[in-house]
Amino acid sequence: MTPNVPAHIPAPALVPALPVVDKPAATLRFDLHAKDVFRIGGRTWEFERRLDDRLQFLCLSDRDLLFVTDQQLAFMASTGEASIIVGKGRYAAFRAPFPNRITLTDAQNAEADRKLAYVEPCLRGHVEGDGPRTPYRFKRSRRKLMPLIEEVAAARGETPPDFTTVLNWIDLWTQYGSIHGTACLVGLHALKGNRRTPFGGIGEIALGRGLSYWLNPDVSTELAYAKVVSTVKAVKRSYRRFLSCEELARISTPSLRTFQRRCAALDQYTRDYYRISPSFAAKNRTYETQPLPDRPYQDVEVDNCTLDILLVDDESDIVLGRADLILFRCRATGMHIGYAVGYEAPSYASFVAGLRHAMYPKDMARFPAVNTPWPCFGKIENLWVDNGLHFIGKDIEAACRELKINKPRFRPKTPWYKGALERFFGYQNTGLIHLLPGSTKSNAVKLKDYDENPVEHAKIRFSDFEALLVFFLVEIHNARISRGLGLLRGVGDIPLRVWNEKAKNQPSGPLPPAELFIALCGEWEMRTIQNDGIVWDYIKYESPELSRLLTHPEHRSARQSGKGTQYKCVRDPNNLGRIYVENPYDPTGAIIVVPATKAHRAYAEGRHRHVHDLAVAHAKLSVKKALDFDGLMDSLAHLADLAVAARSKPGRKRVQRRLARFLHAQRVGRLASTVTPGKPADAGTAAHLDPLAIAQRVRRGGEREEDEPPQPPANRLPALPPPAAHGVDAVPAEVAEPDAQGPDPQGPYADLDPEEDDLSLLRASRQWSTADE
Repeated sequence: MTPNVPAHIPAPALVPALPVVDKPAATLRFDLHAKDVFRIGGRTWEFERRLDDRLQFLCLSDRDLLFVTDQQLAFMASTGEASIIVGKGRYAAFRAPFPNRITLTDAQNAEADRKLAYVEPCLRGHVEGDGPRTPYRFKRSRRKLMPLIEEVAAARGETPPDFTTVLNWIDLWTQYGSIHGTACLVGLHALKGNRRTPFGGIGEIALGRGLSYWLNPDVSTELAYAKVVSTVKAVKRSYRRFLSCEELARISTPSLRTFQRRCAALDQYTRDYYRISPSFAAKNRTYETQPLPDRPYQDVEVDNCTLDILLVDDESDIVLGRADLILFRCRATGMHIGYAVGYEAPSYASFVAGLRHAMYPKDMARFPAVNTPWPCFGKIENLWVDNGLHFIGKDIEAACRELKINKPRFRPKTPWYKGALERFFGYQNTGLIHLLPGSTKSNAVKLKDYDENPVEHAKIRFSDFEALLVFFLVEIHNARISRGLGLLRGVGDIPLRVWNEKAKNQPSGPLPPAELFIALCGEWEMRTIQNDGIVWDYIKYESPELSRLLTHPEHRSARQSGKGTQYKCVRDPNNLGRIYVENPYDPTGAIIVVPATKAHRAYAEGRHRHVHDLAVAHAKLSVKKALDFDGLMDSLAHLADLAVAARSKPGRKRVQRRLARFLHAQRVGRLASTVTPGKPADAGTAAHLDPLAIAQRVRRGGEREEDEPPQPPANRLPALPPPAAHGVDAVPAEVAEPDAQGPDPQGPYADLDPEEDDLSLLRASRQWSTADE
């Protein structure tokens, strides 16, 4: 039973079978002959042969081989990469290629139209306007073609051309008309005439040497022409043995006018490259518009500019000088993604500070007047820099290597590669900087037009200027139309809108920790820890966590070992409010954050190192101005006179002796002491701790002291009084009257012989002190 087929689908028997193609479709083959010359890819090639479906070409300049198919050659012809120059076989050979149809002048077009007016009637058999005639077949016959030629000439009102001339036009049109158009009928009048030089190859060599000498800076054509003449003379001297005088006379020297024409025919780029400099020659070129990247932060440009304004410190009112601005721009969106303002020459520290600001989110709480968002943050892939010394140093290369940022460089003296950033600096000066008080204008010449001193009129504080700069970047630049953006360059687009379109679909890599930037750009020194913390450039830093270093067994104090232990301290040059101290005793490399003390915290927090240096220099200068140097010198001289007068008095020695005796008595009184060791409870267990008692038992024959009856000491040394509390002669009551019931003051030393104990003798003579040990 046959299944039901819907009405809208034809029955299988009614559908015609489609042919199955198991081989590629056939293409037309070009009718080429050996020695046909083509222009392919800007080089001249000669067709040699056909190898199956491949066409073999030989390059006439370097003998290179090219193999293409007919279809590939057709595609190259459609795009203008391939064109025929000279043909063989059916095509006539020419000395030069046809002119380009685009370059034809009005006179050449009129010439081609005149020739075509004779060619077309001869090919179709009648003049335009006449009715159709009997079937016509073109023949190269004078009898058939001359009436047509004369009829066309009469209509044009000119003398008819010769029959053979018209035949040549017909051959050109039929063979090359379909390829070159009417350009094949244009006469090559510019290539007519004799182009052989009268001086031959030797003269050409001499002209070449003269040109190479003339391309040196500040060399005139007359001086370079002398090189041409000397070259020809040197060749004649070398050929004198082989040529006769008549043959040597035929070697002519190019004239000065010929050499000057050769110099004038040299292109401007070559002249500027060798006579001036390569960078100057590079300016004489067209600027290439680079394509925009696909992702934000894919390509970022960075450059610096010294601002034409003097800024004032917020607290000390010190004029900081002209600030330097480092700006980062995203090429994909045209957004300015970060900046850094420094007070010194462009440095590595200011570069890293701007890089950190570009990669992290922006804190807009400090700028309440800015209502437009600034959503730029992310990982930079390629950071394009110019050849400034502060951008190509080893430190910046190491920092980019740490952050895994590729850092390509522009060619020297090519500012057009970052033209948008260069134009912004000029627009910033005219649109913001020059409108503020304290502006230094662009240069000293423009400053003369204004009757004012910018140092005296510097009133803009740094915080106010930073707020104006952020407002200018976010509210004006990021929100205005930039003609370098958009799908059609020149129409433009808004950077913030382009950012929103590209950033919503492009992820960003993870951001590095903030400590890495401090480690990259931070300044470090080896410092010791004092009782009041760490002092660095007159700022003190203290934290309870420093006790971990002070109490470590390996820590050394200068009072104990003569040299204290030094620790590596790192600080951020843009913020002196805290330092980072390395803990060398921690194997994990812990970092201790030490803030400034309360007395210095308000000053150091957020303070730039350059501002601090200016403040220190200003403070030293103020103290130096307040110091009366002449009065100080007079006081020192008067003190020296008093010292000399005191030494010259006759009673000086007597006073010194009395003073020495008094000081000696005081020292002896302080050192006098009484040793009264108590008797141990168990003599058998504690007597061995007394070396003098052991020696005494050895002299007695080894008898134990506790077995003998107690005897009074033979010679007891008087006890020395303790230091006097109110005078030298005062003796405390407990020393003058010892306790009768207490232990023996002399203890186990009472039985020693005084003559054999030098220590007892020294104590008895009151001549012993700690200085004798």
